[in-house]
Amino acid sequence: MKIEKIKNFNQVILAIAGVFGLIILLVLIVALISDLSHTWNFGSSRNTTITNSLISEEKVETLIQDNQRLQIISYESPKLIDTLNAVYIIPISVSTLDKPETVVESAGGDGLMALMDTYGSFSRKKGYHEENYFEGLFANLIVYQPSVNKSILLFNERIMLGGLRTYNFKDDILLVFWTAEKDTNKDGLVNYHDDTNLCIYSMKTGKIHRIAEGQNSITDYQFVENSKDLLIEFSLSEYKDVKFKSYKPRKIMKYEFETEKLSEVVPAKIQQQMQNLIEGKKNQ
Repeated sequence: MKIEKIKNFNQVILAIAGVFGLIILLVLIVALISDLSHTWNFGSSRNTTITNSLISEEKVETLIQDNQRLQIISYESPKLIDTLNAVYIIPISVSTLDKPETVVESAGGDGLMALMDTYGSFSRKKGYHEENYFEGLFANLIVYQPSVNKSILLFNERIMLGGLRTYNFKDDILLVFWTAEKDTNKDGLVNYHDDTNLCIYSMKTGKIHRIAEGQNSITDYQFVENSKDLLIEFSLSEYKDVKFKSYKPRKIMKYEFETEKLSEVVPAKIQQQMQNLIEGKKNQ
């Protein structure tokens, strides 16, 4: 009788162990499937979305015959590859339209300038250090100096600003922020959903540098190494109402702080060469 009870007890223990083993096995299988799923879906991550894919040559040939295109070149944030000599690379990506558009050639080959996004990370060798970041939207700014009991209102107009950051240079402190001045998307509000420009306020000179290029909206920026000059990303206004599968085309421009000059980083000829390559056309 005792032997029979021991056998029954052992069977119960084995059954319980078997159930636990099965549960552990199921957990491992679920974890494995989850990892595989993450790997398979990696192509839908931001990195792959940014680089996108080129459409096939067959489709390109059809588009060329119909004088149409489906993809527009776009430039990513400049990446510093040589700190000592301040050398950058600018990755080129592709924005894909929901529907093909007719190609309109402009006289002089400069039309592509309108068919073309930066937070600079902290580095001890940049010539500055980032002191503060102020979260939120603001309707104005006051610069206050308690030692002389002086208050300065920066804007004498209706405006919204945000992304306020301070950058400490050896000879100056710069306030950098974006501004929105009009309800460009007609939603009844003025905020970061509208067209945005960039402002730099110098604590040393009390001067405001207002950076804008037509209706192109500034989306990001970074300082050039060891300089107060900026590399600025613009979202192109001509594609404001056009739907893309990823993001709208952008371009990179350089702003020279001392001269207040805004210029293209990528020459028009290279832009045209890249757009031709994307469209499957032969460069002349």
